Amino acid sequence: MINAYQHAGIGVRDAGRSYDFYRRHLGFKVKANDHTAYLEEMESVIGAVVEMRIIMAANASGGGVIELCEHTSTKPLEPAEPVRWGDLGFFELGIAAYDLNSLYLDLKKAGVEFLTPVRTLEMSRGGIMRYAYLRDPDDLLLQLVEVGTARRPRAGGVHHVGVGVSDMKKMRDFYSDVLGFTRVVHEFRGTLPELDEVTGGGEMEMVILERPGPARGSIPNLDPGRVTLVHTLDYKGKPIFADRRWGDIGMMEMAFDVDRLEATVEELVSGGARPYMPVTRIDMGTGSVGRVAYVLDPEGNCIELVETEKVFWMRPAAVNRALGPLMRAGVRLGIL
Repeated sequence: MINAYQHAGIGVRDAGRSYDFYRRHLGFKVKANDHTAYLEEMESVIGAVVEMRIIMAANASGGGVIELCEHTSTKPLEPAEPVRWGDLGFFELGIAAYDLNSLYLDLKKAGVEFLTPVRTLEMSRGGIMRYAYLRDPDDLLLQLVEVGTARRPRAGGVHHVGVGVSDMKKMRDFYSDVLGFTRVVHEFRGTLPELDEVTGGGEMEMVILERPGPARGSIPNLDPGRVTLVHTLDYKGKPIFADRRWGDIGMMEMAFDVDRLEATVEELVSGGARPYMPVTRIDMGTGSVGRVAYVLDPEGNCIELVETEKVFWMRPAAVNRALGPLMRAGVRLGIL
């Protein structure tokens, strides 16, 4: 059973540098682990036994977690060409924002460069979305999305993942019927001239889906999850991770917090996912231990399923009781 969206896995050139960016500018200050090891358990996914540094960090305001992965025994491989809007795979990471106008100005004063100013999108199912685009130190496309106001402007956790697809109907059906993103937030077909600097100006299909809440999980304040599916009509996207490994530069996975891991894998495979890595127990250091499995969506993107045993040497229920209130207090006091 899928409980919540848990984390985005991002391959980076320098985990320390990337973490500094996400911590200072986007508020991912709650470091769950920082672990360097040869990942024997991941050999079937990576294709070899390699040493990697992995940093997992949460934003105390809630939302999804980030997992920064750096190949340390081999050189991380770059995309053959810069990733374009509509390329196939995970091409965009959405970050929640509170009081986006003020946050945008604060980040610009701190030296963060933006691709767009704050803009507004009318949603096909009602309401508006306020957003701004930038890139992280490894050129991953980030979209700040306003989710509310606060006493001080700040970023929140992972809000959504953008996925470039070649077959919109097949992928929409899979993400809705199999992964549970059943609520349609927005549908669009056409061009978005105000986003030419991001999209390249092409015609597209776009669907924004979310999982109905509430969410629960092994990490406090997780989110049900959202995806933005994009199919470009005048550009045949290229696979972002073609001829590259898990953990090379770019977003290589989205992960869900689950119960009953074996049964969840079986359910997803019966719905059209492809088995990729069987259930495996992994020790991530700093007292974080869990069982994980990987499947692939219909277009070959990595979906990780995580059944957490311990975080900081504590059971998930104890983590939520202990850390949840502390994280919320830290946000109120402006510490986290």
